[in-house]
Amino acid sequence: MSPKTLPLVASPQPQQTLGAPARRLRVALVNMPWARSDTPSIQCGLLASVVREAGHDCAVHYLNVELAAVVGPATYTGIAEAGGERLHQFGEWLFSYAALGDVRPEEDYYAEFPEVENIWRDVTGGGRPEISALRREVLPQWLARCAEEIDWASYDVVGFSSTFLQNTASLAMGRILKERHPELTVVYGGANFDGEMGQEYLTALPWIDHVVTGEGDIAFPTLLHRIAAGDGAGVPGVRSRGATAPTGESPRTQDLDTLPAPDYSDYFTSLRRHGETAVLGDAEVKLLVEFSRGCWWGQKHHCTFCGLNALGMGFRPKSGARALEELESLLRAHPVAHVEAVDNILDMKHLTTLCTDLASRHWDVEIFYEVKANLTRAQLAVLKRAGINRIQPGIESLSSHILDLMRKGSTQLINVRLLKWARYHGITVDWNILSGFPGETDADYQEQAALVPLLHHLQPPACGGVIWLERFSPYFTDPSLGLSNVRPRSCYGYIYPDTLDHSKIAYYFDYDTDAVASQSAREELYGAVGGWRAVWREQEPPSLTYRRLPARVDIVDRRSGQEQRTVLDGWRAEAYEACGDTAHSAKRLHQDLLDAGADVALAEVSAFLDECCDSGVMISEDGKYLALALPDNPHL
Repeated sequence: MSPKTLPLVASPQPQQTLGAPARRLRVALVNMPWARSDTPSIQCGLLASVVREAGHDCAVHYLNVELAAVVGPATYTGIAEAGGERLHQFGEWLFSYAALGDVRPEEDYYAEFPEVENIWRDVTGGGRPEISALRREVLPQWLARCAEEIDWASYDVVGFSSTFLQNTASLAMGRILKERHPELTVVYGGANFDGEMGQEYLTALPWIDHVVTGEGDIAFPTLLHRIAAGDGAGVPGVRSRGATAPTGESPRTQDLDTLPAPDYSDYFTSLRRHGETAVLGDAEVKLLVEFSRGCWWGQKHHCTFCGLNALGMGFRPKSGARALEELESLLRAHPVAHVEAVDNILDMKHLTTLCTDLASRHWDVEIFYEVKANLTRAQLAVLKRAGINRIQPGIESLSSHILDLMRKGSTQLINVRLLKWARYHGITVDWNILSGFPGETDADYQEQAALVPLLHHLQPPACGGVIWLERFSPYFTDPSLGLSNVRPRSCYGYIYPDTLDHSKIAYYFDYDTDAVASQSAREELYGAVGGWRAVWREQEPPSLTYRRLPARVDIVDRRSGQEQRTVLDGWRAEAYEACGDTAHSAKRLHQDLLDAGADVALAEVSAFLDECCDSGVMISEDGKYLALALPDNPHL
């Protein structure tokens, strides 16, 4: 069920808590489309290990891999990663006919979401007839074959983990299996079944026997033990058909070191059966790891638009030693060069444990991690040495005012500092610029647009757009934050019939607000960002560097088409370089210069810093100054 919202609990391991089952069940876990085909499912992989430790048999069926082999990697990935999926949910709509039949005419869907035809055309070159054939013929026939080719009758329980665009495919497969094998116990979980969503699906859809809401590490094996004993009701965190008494929240694993490593063997078996190229094309396999749950920042200040960790932000990390042990065991079992951590945020303690130990191993592994943007130059160096070459720091904006509206705990200067030192260390940064926050102003976007040309030597954002409203986010739960007329996204009306309460099953919502910046101001920023991205598509990205010599700094500016050089000497060289690691005030710099023996007045220091800002080699905010040039020296 979802790595960020589902599997977990308790420091004792499941078999120690539960004891031996009354009988050994055969359990199937199913990873449906449109889950990524280039990674095994950490949800299913972890639960498979948990289920086996609890004394049951378990197999994972990667039907997403099977479909990718049928339709081809380009088509599969094009649908799975279609832009704007929160608006149109194209992948969900494609499986909705097989799951729930016709809801509304296809022509109405195309009329409201014409972009899906462009997505399909870009991927396949086809048009509406091919889309309709896929939806009404290819996918239902493929599901029927999956129901026939696997011996589902040999299982006692089939579990579906549904996150993002897996929902209608999971519902369709579960319905078919229940119709063909009424004796099967069908269980659903994952982010799409958290909170009232799971109860609504259970109430409305008769083929669902149980729903796990929240983390499943304890709840799911406990449910299996109850089923083995002849009664599956009354499990905390599990909602069961026919049960009326509330069961409360599922327990959560507090000591993640007690969890087993995920078992990915079934994924690699599926991949080998078809051949990597047939499933992935040119893409490479990535291993998913989980070294913490929750968010240490979010449990103090939940970012206003974040809908992750539906039932709790409490931060629970694995120890550095356990994290390294698990990573090594996975890499030994599956020698893959790319690793992605599903953690919401890097545990800062891992900088001196896991990352230090990784650096000493000198493995040639590329690792992705989500981090907070306040990482320093030295901390980024630690990540680089550990093989963490790609990060997602949650920058989201270059306006301190908007960042404050988000409750990000960051500022413009902190975010620029992260981009600067990530570029220096050769770390790729995945980030976006978001807009549409109640309380923002036109000035917030005009100031960012003016800032952008000064940052052309740093990595640009991948994209930008208006924030989406997610269930469980503060914007959803707190009307005082400025959003009104909250209602399910209109796409749900094309995917799910009215027998399901869309307000209870929707994860994404439309809303009204008039407290945001004008469209023209936002477009000014996004136009500037477009220019930034354009120059990075050139063969040689722009640069702004400096060379350090005794009592001298030579700045070379290649951010525009022409090279410009600036020479700073004496205390000016010291002052400029001192503002490189992090932003400083003129008063702080003045005192440091005096302590170093310089004979200079505060007014001179302030004037120099302002001159640097005027010439575009430095930026300032709230009386603090940050130098933009990167050192030429790779050893600093």
